Amino acid sequence: MGGSRRFRYPTARRLFPVILLFFIAACGQTAVRPLSRIQDTNLPPPARILVYDFTMDEAAVKEYQGILRQQPSEKNPAERESQIKRHAADAATSELVIGLRGLGFAIAPVARGTPVANNELLIDGTFLTVDQGNPLRRLLIGFGSGASKVETRVELYHGTERQKLLEFTTRSDSGKMPGAAATVPAGAVVQGGVTAGVIASGAIGTGYEAYRTDVAQMARATAEQSVRYLSEFFAEQGWLRADQVKKARIAY
Repeated sequence: MGGSRRFRYPTARRLFPVILLFFIAACGQTAVRPLSRIQDTNLPPPARILVYDFTMDEAAVKEYQGILRQQPSEKNPAERESQIKRHAADAATSELVIGLRGLGFAIAPVARGTPVANNELLIDGTFLTVDQGNPLRRLLIGFGSGASKVETRVELYHGTERQKLLEFTTRSDSGKMPGAAATVPAGAVVQGGVTAGVIASGAIGTGYEAYRTDVAQMARATAEQSVRYLSEFFAEQGWLRADQVKKARIAY
Protein backbone atom coordinates (compact mmCIF):
# COMPACT_ATOMS: atom_id res chain seq x y z
CA MET A 1 0.00 0.00 0.00
CA GLY A 2 2.78 2.42 0.96
CA GLY A 3 4.61 1.83 -2.34
CA SER A 4 1.43 2.37 -4.33
CA ARG A 5 0.75 5.64 -2.52
CA ARG A 6 4.29 6.89 -3.17
CA PHE A 7 3.95 6.02 -6.87
CA ARG A 8 0.70 7.93 -7.37
CA TYR A 9 1.74 11.06 -5.48
CA PRO A 10 4.57 12.32 -7.72
CA THR A 11 2.52 11.65 -10.85
CA ALA A 12 -0.39 13.72 -9.47
CA ARG A 13 2.05 16.39 -8.36
CA ARG A 14 3.49 16.69 -11.87
CA LEU A 15 0.04 16.73 -13.43
CA PHE A 16 -1.23 19.46 -11.09
CA PRO A 17 0.36 22.42 -12.99
CA VAL A 18 -1.23 21.17 -16.22
CA ILE A 19 -4.69 20.75 -14.71
CA LEU A 20 -4.44 24.10 -12.91
CA LEU A 21 -3.35 25.76 -16.14
CA PHE A 22 -6.33 24.34 -17.98
CA PHE A 23 -8.84 25.69 -15.46
CA ILE A 24 -7.21 29.13 -15.38
CA ALA A 25 -7.17 29.31 -19.16
CA ALA A 26 -10.86 28.38 -19.23
CA CYS A 27 -11.63 31.82 -17.75
CA GLY A 28 -10.60 33.44 -21.02
CA GLN A 29 -11.28 37.04 -21.97
CA THR A 30 -14.45 38.88 -22.97
CA ALA A 31 -14.50 42.41 -24.37
CA VAL A 32 -16.77 44.92 -26.12
CA ARG A 33 -15.93 46.65 -29.40
CA PRO A 34 -18.01 49.86 -29.89
CA LEU A 35 -19.42 50.45 -33.38
CA SER A 36 -21.84 53.38 -33.18
CA ARG A 37 -23.25 55.56 -30.41
CA ILE A 38 -25.75 58.41 -30.61
CA GLN A 39 -24.95 61.54 -28.64
CA ASP A 40 -27.24 63.89 -26.68
CA THR A 41 -30.55 62.10 -27.14
CA ASN A 42 -32.35 64.03 -24.37
CA LEU A 43 -34.72 61.10 -24.06
CA PRO A 44 -36.66 60.43 -20.85
CA PRO A 45 -35.94 57.18 -18.96
CA PRO A 46 -37.58 54.26 -20.79
CA ALA A 47 -40.86 52.97 -19.46
CA ARG A 48 -39.70 49.48 -20.42
CA ILE A 49 -36.83 47.72 -22.18
CA LEU A 50 -37.81 44.92 -24.54
CA VAL A 51 -35.28 42.17 -25.15
CA TYR A 52 -35.48 39.95 -28.21
CA ASP A 53 -34.10 36.44 -27.91
CA PHE A 54 -30.57 36.31 -29.27
CA THR A 55 -30.68 34.98 -32.80
CA MET A 56 -28.15 32.77 -34.55
CA ASP A 57 -29.41 33.09 -38.10
CA GLU A 58 -26.08 34.55 -39.22
CA ALA A 59 -23.82 32.56 -36.93
CA ALA A 60 -21.14 30.19 -38.16
CA VAL A 61 -21.16 27.23 -35.75
CA LYS A 62 -17.92 25.24 -35.77
CA GLU A 63 -17.67 22.04 -33.77
CA TYR A 64 -14.34 20.49 -32.87
CA GLN A 65 -13.71 17.55 -35.21
CA GLY A 66 -10.25 16.45 -34.03
CA ILE A 67 -8.88 13.19 -32.68
CA LEU A 68 -10.15 13.78 -29.14
CA ARG A 69 -13.75 14.25 -30.19
CA GLN A 70 -16.14 11.92 -28.40
CA GLN A 71 -19.13 10.45 -30.20
CA PRO A 72 -22.07 12.80 -29.57
CA SER A 73 -25.36 11.31 -28.44
CA GLU A 74 -27.13 13.34 -31.17
CA LYS A 75 -26.09 11.85 -34.52
CA ASN A 76 -27.80 14.39 -36.79
CA PRO A 77 -25.36 17.29 -37.40
CA ALA A 78 -28.15 19.73 -38.29
CA GLU A 79 -30.09 18.95 -35.10
CA ARG A 80 -26.88 19.10 -33.07
CA GLU A 81 -26.16 22.57 -34.46
CA SER A 82 -29.72 23.66 -33.76
CA GLN A 83 -29.45 22.52 -30.14
CA ILE A 84 -26.13 24.33 -29.70
CA LYS A 85 -27.68 27.53 -31.05
CA ARG A 86 -30.68 27.29 -28.72
CA HIS A 87 -28.45 26.55 -25.74
CA ALA A 88 -26.22 29.57 -26.38
CA ALA A 89 -29.15 31.88 -27.20
CA ASP A 90 -30.99 30.94 -24.01
CA ALA A 91 -27.86 31.50 -21.91
CA ALA A 92 -27.13 34.94 -23.43
CA THR A 93 -30.73 36.18 -23.29
CA SER A 94 -31.23 35.04 -19.70
CA GLU A 95 -27.99 36.68 -18.52
CA LEU A 96 -28.84 39.93 -20.30
CA VAL A 97 -32.34 40.08 -18.78
CA ILE A 98 -31.07 39.35 -15.26
CA GLY A 99 -28.31 41.94 -15.54
CA LEU A 100 -30.59 44.71 -16.80
CA ARG A 101 -33.17 44.01 -14.11
CA GLY A 102 -30.37 44.33 -11.58
CA LEU A 103 -29.90 47.91 -12.79
CA GLY A 104 -33.52 48.69 -11.85
CA PHE A 105 -35.19 48.79 -15.27
CA ALA A 106 -38.49 47.16 -16.21
CA ILE A 107 -37.40 44.38 -18.58
CA ALA A 108 -39.62 42.31 -20.86
CA PRO A 109 -38.22 39.35 -22.82
CA VAL A 110 -40.36 39.24 -25.96
CA ALA A 111 -40.64 37.29 -29.19
CA ARG A 112 -38.99 38.68 -32.28
CA GLY A 113 -41.24 41.07 -34.17
CA THR A 114 -42.95 42.43 -31.05
CA PRO A 115 -43.65 46.16 -31.68
CA VAL A 116 -41.94 48.82 -29.57
CA ALA A 117 -43.95 51.61 -27.95
CA ASN A 118 -42.88 55.25 -28.16
CA ASN A 119 -41.18 55.37 -24.77
CA GLU A 120 -39.62 51.92 -24.87
CA LEU A 121 -36.21 50.59 -25.80
CA LEU A 122 -35.44 47.43 -27.73
CA ILE A 123 -32.29 45.32 -27.45
CA ASP A 124 -31.60 43.03 -30.38
CA GLY A 125 -28.71 40.56 -30.08
CA THR A 126 -27.23 38.37 -32.80
CA PHE A 127 -24.57 35.67 -32.61
CA LEU A 128 -21.92 36.03 -35.30
CA THR A 129 -19.53 33.19 -34.47
CA VAL A 130 -19.63 30.10 -32.24
CA ASP A 131 -16.36 28.21 -32.58
CA GLN A 132 -15.18 25.43 -30.26
CA GLY A 133 -11.63 25.71 -31.58
CA ASN A 134 -9.15 22.92 -30.90
CA PRO A 135 -8.89 21.94 -27.21
CA LEU A 136 -5.80 19.80 -27.78
CA ARG A 137 -3.89 22.72 -29.28
CA ARG A 138 -5.10 25.00 -26.45
CA LEU A 139 -3.76 22.64 -23.82
CA LEU A 140 -0.47 21.64 -25.41
CA ILE A 141 0.47 24.86 -27.25
CA GLY A 142 -1.62 27.64 -25.73
CA PHE A 143 -0.98 31.35 -26.41
CA GLY A 144 -4.30 31.56 -28.28
CA SER A 145 -3.64 28.54 -30.51
CA GLY A 146 -6.85 26.57 -31.05
CA ALA A 147 -8.86 29.12 -29.07
CA SER A 148 -12.61 28.74 -28.78
CA LYS A 149 -14.67 31.91 -29.27
CA VAL A 150 -18.16 33.37 -29.27
CA GLU A 151 -18.91 36.69 -30.99
CA THR A 152 -22.13 38.69 -30.90
CA ARG A 153 -23.55 41.97 -32.18
CA VAL A 154 -25.94 43.98 -29.96
CA GLU A 155 -28.12 46.89 -31.12
CA LEU A 156 -30.20 49.26 -28.99
CA TYR A 157 -33.25 50.96 -30.53
CA HIS A 158 -35.75 53.55 -29.29
CA GLY A 159 -39.44 53.99 -29.97
CA THR A 160 -41.80 53.05 -32.74
CA GLU A 161 -39.47 54.35 -35.46
CA ARG A 162 -36.62 52.15 -34.23
CA GLN A 163 -34.07 54.93 -33.85
CA LYS A 164 -30.70 53.23 -33.34
CA LEU A 165 -29.00 54.53 -30.20
CA LEU A 166 -26.14 52.11 -29.79
CA GLU A 167 -24.38 49.26 -31.60
CA PHE A 168 -21.45 47.15 -30.49
CA THR A 169 -19.96 43.69 -30.80
CA THR A 170 -18.63 41.39 -28.11
CA ARG A 171 -16.04 38.65 -28.26
CA SER A 172 -15.45 35.96 -25.67
CA ASP A 173 -12.58 33.51 -26.07
CA SER A 174 -10.70 30.85 -24.14
CA GLY A 175 -7.70 33.07 -23.45
CA LYS A 176 -4.01 33.04 -24.34
CA MET A 177 -2.43 31.15 -21.48
CA PRO A 178 0.72 29.15 -22.36
CA GLY A 179 0.22 25.46 -23.08
CA ALA A 180 1.72 22.41 -21.41
CA ALA A 181 4.62 22.38 -23.87
CA ALA A 182 5.75 25.75 -22.49
CA THR A 183 4.97 25.19 -18.81
CA VAL A 184 5.69 21.52 -17.99
CA PRO A 185 9.40 20.55 -17.94
CA ALA A 186 10.17 17.75 -20.36
CA GLY A 187 11.89 15.76 -17.62
CA ALA A 188 8.83 15.89 -15.42
CA VAL A 189 6.66 14.66 -18.25
CA VAL A 190 8.96 11.73 -18.99
CA GLN A 191 9.59 10.76 -15.37
CA GLY A 192 5.91 10.85 -14.52
CA GLY A 193 5.00 8.82 -17.57
CA VAL A 194 2.81 11.70 -18.78
CA THR A 195 2.55 11.76 -22.57
CA ALA A 196 0.66 14.31 -24.64
CA GLY A 197 -2.10 11.76 -25.16
CA VAL A 198 -2.45 11.06 -21.44
CA ILE A 199 -2.56 14.76 -20.59
CA ALA A 200 -5.11 15.50 -23.25
CA SER A 201 -7.40 12.58 -22.50
CA GLY A 202 -7.30 13.31 -18.77
CA ALA A 203 -7.74 17.08 -18.87
CA ILE A 204 -9.98 17.82 -21.86
CA GLY A 205 -13.68 17.15 -22.14
CA THR A 206 -14.58 17.44 -25.79
CA GLY A 207 -17.91 15.69 -25.92
CA TYR A 208 -21.08 17.30 -27.17
CA GLU A 209 -22.31 18.16 -23.67
CA ALA A 210 -18.95 19.71 -22.76
CA TYR A 211 -19.14 21.80 -25.93
CA ARG A 212 -22.62 23.05 -25.10
CA THR A 213 -21.51 24.00 -21.57
CA ASP A 214 -18.42 25.79 -22.88
CA VAL A 215 -20.49 27.74 -25.41
CA ALA A 216 -23.08 28.68 -22.79
CA GLN A 217 -20.38 30.01 -20.45
CA MET A 218 -18.95 32.23 -23.18
CA ALA A 219 -22.46 33.33 -24.20
CA ARG A 220 -23.18 34.40 -20.61
CA ALA A 221 -19.84 36.24 -20.49
CA THR A 222 -20.70 38.22 -23.64
CA ALA A 223 -24.10 39.15 -22.18
CA GLU A 224 -22.51 40.22 -18.89
CA GLN A 225 -20.13 42.58 -20.72
CA SER A 226 -23.08 43.84 -22.78
CA VAL A 227 -24.90 44.82 -19.59
CA ARG A 228 -21.81 46.66 -18.40
CA TYR A 229 -21.49 48.63 -21.62
CA LEU A 230 -25.22 49.41 -21.67
CA SER A 231 -25.00 50.69 -18.08
CA GLU A 232 -22.35 53.21 -19.17
CA PHE A 233 -24.60 54.46 -21.97
CA PHE A 234 -27.65 54.62 -19.70
CA ALA A 235 -25.70 56.67 -17.15
CA GLU A 236 -24.67 59.14 -19.88
CA GLN A 237 -28.37 59.65 -20.63
CA GLY A 238 -29.08 60.34 -16.96
CA TRP A 239 -31.04 57.11 -16.46
CA LEU A 240 -28.61 55.63 -13.93
CA ARG A 241 -26.57 56.98 -11.05
CA ALA A 242 -22.80 56.91 -11.37
CA ASP A 243 -22.51 54.29 -8.62
CA GLN A 244 -24.72 51.92 -10.65
CA VAL A 245 -22.37 51.88 -13.63
CA LYS A 246 -20.35 48.71 -14.28
CA LYS A 247 -17.36 49.40 -16.51
CA ALA A 248 -17.06 47.16 -19.55
CA ARG A 249 -13.81 45.77 -20.91
CA ILE A 250 -13.24 47.58 -24.21
CA ALA A 251 -11.34 46.11 -27.17
CA TYR A 252 -9.66 48.61 -29.47
